[in-house]
Formats: sequence, C-alpha cells, structure tokens
Amino acid sequence: MRVVRTLLTCVLATAVVVGATTMPAAAASAGTADTNATDTNAGRERLRRHLEELTRAAAVGAQVRVTDDSGTWRARSGTARGGGTAPVPWEGRFRAGSITKMFTAVTLLQLAGEGRVPLDDPLARYLPRGLVPDAGRITVRMVLQHTSGLHDLARDLPQGEEFVRTRFRHYDKAPLVRQAAAKPADFPPGTDYAYSNTNYVIAGLLIERITGRSYAEEVRRRVIEPLNLRHTSVPGDSATLPGPHAHGYSQVKGSGTERDGSRDRQPATRRHVDITKLNPSFASSAGEIVSTPGDLDKLLTSLTSGKLLSQAELAEMNRTVPTGEPGTEYGLGLKQRRLSCGRTVVGHTGGIPGYATLAFTTRDRSRRMVLSANLADWPADPGIGAPLDKVLEEAICG
Repeated sequence: MRVVRTLLTCVLATAVVVGATTMPAAAASAGTADTNATDTNAGRERLRRHLEELTRAAAVGAQVRVTDDSGTWRARSGTARGGGTAPVPWEGRFRAGSITKMFTAVTLLQLAGEGRVPLDDPLARYLPRGLVPDAGRITVRMVLQHTSGLHDLARDLPQGEEFVRTRFRHYDKAPLVRQAAAKPADFPPGTDYAYSNTNYVIAGLLIERITGRSYAEEVRRRVIEPLNLRHTSVPGDSATLPGPHAHGYSQVKGSGTERDGSRDRQPATRRHVDITKLNPSFASSAGEIVSTPGDLDKLLTSLTSGKLLSQAELAEMNRTVPTGEPGTEYGLGLKQRRLSCGRTVVGHTGGIPGYATLAFTTRDRSRRMVLSANLADWPADPGIGAPLDKVLEEAICG
C-alpha cells in the first residue's frame, strides 16, 4: 500500500482516516474499455479487475490511460455519480491535486534557467521580511524538494463537516504561508525530507515576486499553452469543473439516531455530500490544477523528452533525496519510484477533496499511466492503496 501512504501525505487536507465507506451499489459497476481487439489480453483484464477493486474499496469511479508496447488504451470502472448509472466520461476532467506541483516546479526551474532565481538562493532574497521566519536559511531548492522543514499548512485546513460548510471560502497564499511558517519546524532546513504543501504555495509566491505576474498566468504561458493542453486549467476561485467530469464525495453525519444500550444498536447514519464544486484556492500552486488523462500524459512525455526544460534544468529536477518510502525518492517537483519489476518511473501523485490521481512514466516514455479516481469519501479510505498499487504495477510492469 505504498501509493496510498504517499497519496495521503501529498493531499491538501490531512486528517485521521475513517473506516471503509459504501456508496450505492452502482458505484462498483463492471469495468469497461475501448472496443479494441487487444483489450482481451490477460494484462488488460487484470488491470480492469484492479479498477473494479478500486471502485469497490473507496471510489465511485475511475479512469486510466495506459501506453505500453502495443500502443495507448483506456479503461474505466464505476460511475460518474454516486447512485447513478452513467460511466466515468472518457477523458473527463478532474482535480489533479498535487500533480500541480510538476507545473509549478517546471515554471520555477525555467526562471532558474533564465538566471532570474538561482536554486540555492535563500528565500529572504525574494519574499517580504517576516513572512517566513527562517527565510535566510531556506533555499529555493529546499522548497521545491520538501527539505525546508516547514510545517505543512494542510494540517490546519478544515476537515469533515467543517470543510463541507466552508469549501467555497477564498484563501490568499501569503496568509496561508505566514500561518504555517509560524508553527514549529519539522527539522532544521536542509537536514531531512518531509512533504509539505507550504513549500509549493511559497513557490507560487516566488514566481509572482520574480515575474510580476500571477503564478497562474506564468503556468499557462510557460507550460499549458506551449504544450496545447486544451483541457487543463488553473481555476483560481472558480468552483466548477468545466466540461464532462465525474463527481467526488465526502461523508458527513446524517439525520439518524443511535439506540444506546440496545443489543441491536444501529450506527448513526451518514450521508454523502457531492463536493465536486469547491473553491480550490486553499490548494493554489500546490494543488489546484484541473486536467484530463490525455493532457497529463502529454505533460509527462514533454517533460521527460526535454521539451519544457533544458538538459541542465531537467538534471536539477531529477536530483533526488530519499523520502523514507522504500524505492521512492523526490526531486524538484518530481517523484521517482522503483517498481517490483525493476523499472523506474517518474511523475507525481495527487489528492484533493473528491479526487485521487496518479501520473507516471518510464524515463524512455515507453510505458506511461495516468489514473484518476472520483472518491466516495474524503480523506480517502486506506482501502484505496492496494488497488492503486496494482494498477500502477500492472500498467508499467505487466
């Protein structure tokens, strides 16, 4: 269950994970795939079974795009809505969560390549005094690599019913950073690794201070538009998902009672709230981007083939540190993971209320996988981990 451990430390709202959830029966419907003769091979059948396991475990639906030796193909399972019958739309949009960090890191690395922000410069050179108390010792590289030691602002965001009530609230980056940076650090700068969304909200602020333009504008200008990612957007305060999409949910207390002391005691009822619409400004440059499997696949291929970064910049992005997870290391906005078959993949995971995403490729781009699951609850149930691992392993190693 390595993926779920990684995913739950990369999400933009962390909390105690609740027990397994159950959606209406239609949520775990049989998997389907493109009508293609090669879909009948055993590996693809196994992958579809893993998707079905995923929808039974903790997701309403899921879609995956895979490129392997026989070409590119897709599969899906479950439904677009809880209790519905319509399948997850092919190439439907979703909230990509922390995969946003790849976009933000590429933008900042391009600025570094232009000589506008050396990676080993201290934050104090760019940020307002007092915003980050230890800004003189924390470098740009530490922020991109999660070695700053800064407290993760996600720990302080609303959870559960409070999140559902306040999910349309607007957040500004600077106050989020100021609040998190005022908390005790996890360790002295540069001495260890700990995933912290605070780092990438700071990265967004750095982009704005250096360029004089919003981080969203720079990401669009430097990544989205050059790659013609037509279905990828930086939503800002926009709460809606444009175009076809599946829906994500959170469980909250319903109108039920418990019969204390009774042998047939019934649990208090819970209801699923559709949280597809939310203001993602709490995630900003750490996790707000909306995308599709096809667009994220194009990002992976363009990034690893050198279309976005120079050879020197890409080498910096791939300089990794151990994360504490076996076989997993982290570069500058890029995860590296060694799979059971010996193949190494790079990419990122993403989690944000309602959605979980994986996007990985081998360095030679011969095998790639992008998966999005619309979740039955938030935080994601740990039961999501095993099938996610199986899908990744089957897509890359099968």
